Order: sequence, then C-alpha cells, then structure tokens
Amino acid sequence: MVTTEIAPITFEYSHTIGRQENRSGSGFFYPVDIVVSGKNQLSVISRGSETPAFFPCKRVTVFTVDEQLLQEFGQKIPPEEADENAPAGTFMWPTALTVDNQGNTYVADEWLQRITVFNKDGECTGTWGKQGSGEGEFNKPSGLACDANDNVYLVDSYNHRVQVYTGEGQFKFQWGSEGSGDGQFSFPWGVEIDHEGNVWIADWRNDRIQKFTADGQFLMKFGSSGDGDGQLNRPTKVAVDKEGIIYVADFKNDRLQVFDAQGNFMTKLLGEATLSTWGRERVNLDPTIVKAREMAHNLHEREKLFHGPISVDVDDEGRIYVLECPRQRLQVYHKQHAIFGGGQL
Repeated sequence: MVTTEIAPITFEYSHTIGRQENRSGSGFFYPVDIVVSGKNQLSVISRGSETPAFFPCKRVTVFTVDEQLLQEFGQKIPPEEADENAPAGTFMWPTALTVDNQGNTYVADEWLQRITVFNKDGECTGTWGKQGSGEGEFNKPSGLACDANDNVYLVDSYNHRVQVYTGEGQFKFQWGSEGSGDGQFSFPWGVEIDHEGNVWIADWRNDRIQKFTADGQFLMKFGSSGDGDGQLNRPTKVAVDKEGIIYVADFKNDRLQVFDAQGNFMTKLLGEATLSTWGRERVNLDPTIVKAREMAHNLHEREKLFHGPISVDVDDEGRIYVLECPRQRLQVYHKQHAIFGGGQL
C-alpha cells in the first residue's frame, strides 16, 4: 500500500472582488461583514459613510464568487429619522449580517439597536430588539451567526456578552461579562459557529479568540496583544473551516492569521490583491485613469496588501474570503494541501 504525507497547508491567491460604489451596483462602500450565503454565493453589508450624499450606500449586496451581481436590498435612512421608529428595512450603522438555512438575512444595526430580517427575495419581514442591558436587550450589536437550528447568536458588544435568540427574536439565553478572565469579554466583535456547533468569539479589546460550546461553556482561548506571529491587534472576525483550521481578521495589524485547531500559529497572509473585474470595468471607462495607473510607480505592490481586513468567511470548497473595509473589496484564496507519495507498506 502506498502511504502519503500531507505537507503544511499553503494558500493560493485566486482573485479580488469589489470596488468603491457609493450608491448601488457592482461594488461596496465601507463594507463591514461578509458571509457565505449559498453555494458559490456571498453577501456583504456596506456600512457606508455618514455624509448625507452617501446614505444610499448602506445596503446588502449579494453576488457570486465569479462577480455576478445577484441582488441588493436595504434602504438609507436620514439621521433625523434614525430612532426606534425608523421604517422597517432601513439601516443607519449596520455592523454585521448572517443568513439562515431558509435564506433569511439578519442585519445588526448599532445605531438603531435592532436586528432587521429579510427573506430570500430581499423583502423586509420584520425587526426585533431594543437597547438595554436586561435579558433580550442589547447595546451596540456587532456580530451575528446562525446555527444549524437557525438560532441567532448575537454579540452584544457594549454589554460584553453573547446572547442567543430564535429567528423570530425570542430571547433564549446569554453568557459573558466584562473582564479578561475565561469566558469574559472586552467589547467583543465577531462570532463564528463551526461545523461541530462550537461558538468562536473575536474578543476585540482583549486581543484574543475564545471558543465555547453551543450553550456558552468555555473551552479554550488563544492570542495576546502585539504584532508578532500569533499575536493580535483588535481582531474583528474569526472563521473556522471544516477541517478545524482557524482564520482571524487581525484588523489593526493589516493581516489574516491562520491557526490550527488548538490555536497554534500556522501562517499569515498579507494580501495579494489585483484589480477586480468590477474595478477594471470602472477604470476602463476613463482613459486618463488607465494612463495614470500605468505611470504610477510600484502600484501593484502598494495595492495588493490588506488594509483593515474586517471580516473573513470560508466555504466547503476550501476558499477563504477576506473583506477589507477601507479598500472596499474582498480577496479570495484557495487552501492547498500538498500530498506526496510515500513508500510501499
């Protein structure tokens, strides 16, 4: 029998998706979260600018891995209407999104202090939540994830805890408090539910990742403050693939770090971006921009690097999607296992 050896994992850059698009169409405007929302399908929420002219940029954009725009939904709301009576389906400061098994999309808004729900056709079906610190209340929700039963895990950032709701917004249970001990948080941000149902939290100000059971029992933690390998500076999102490999958006260190299932550092990605199809279409509309890019010194070396990677997600095909807020794009990578033939047994 021929034995095989699996070499260390490597990552191959695939392509870039996105460009700045202030209003609607094939692009984003200060995107803050990404989720794999179907086979070869992705959803991104754009937070946008607080400049009134750019309010329409607050939206959910749904597209394929090969940059086919599928759908947009969500609406702007002027600041003077941004209160508890804001119309359903509108956003002010969206922070996160998730998609359940029925194709419903949930969007967290830290200004409106609510969750907005859309069906698979992009129609708003309701809102739930209110500001507070009691059960079923929250203060600046900043992360969302759905489990296999369509329960919604919500990161309640300013209350330093995690809450769990039904898809209809009925409170189920919660855990966490402010601090740096096991199971405590300091302004947590992103959340991930892995293939085994475990819950991973990007503990933002504690510069670490924590792992819990589905009911909130502490399992493990890793990370410390710094810019060395395995250290973190304000991690914003964590993703776990089907093999248990962990990916962390290391926001202020401008990189994606990769860890094994035990939280040991494996490698880091610094960015390999090229101009996306959507971006190339925009650039080619203006010959002066094309010329300027040709003349710019070392442009690709400067453009390719991550800047503010704020979210990450993975799919079952071994693809990793890294979303950059300031550069309004995402970079796609393929996980590679090098397999070598061994001796005869």
